[in-house]
Amino acid sequence: MADGPAQITPAVGYLRRYPSMTWVELDQAVVRLAIFARRQGLFLSEVFVEQLATDPVAFDALVQVVKRRDIPVVVVPTDAHLSAVGRGETKGQRLERETGACALIAADHSQEPVGGRTDPCVCARPPYQTPLSA
Repeated sequence: MADGPAQITPAVGYLRRYPSMTWVELDQAVVRLAIFARRQGLFLSEVFVEQLATDPVAFDALVQVVKRRDIPVVVVPTDAHLSAVGRGETKGQRLERETGACALIAADHSQEPVGGRTDPCVCARPPYQTPLSA
């Protein structure tokens, strides 16, 4: 007998829309993020799409939503979507510093993990673990 209903971890997605990306390709990328999140046991409530001309407007909005809703996971297509935002800090580093959330890379995990990591999570905490109370 089960102990109760399974908990679904909330998540949001983030991706950059590159100039050569068509609207169909953008829609497909969003769908791929949603499918990946579902397979990881996550509920992807929304996807923030960054327009390069206004970068980091969508990322700033994402950080605020993650803080306000205490969302532990942000799903991204590849680590390139979390590259530097200035002053040498990457978006992934800023995300973890400001929110404690974990960036989960949806890229093909059959390849070598980014930075030699053995899990797809870019932050120091294990995937999906919420921050400890102070």
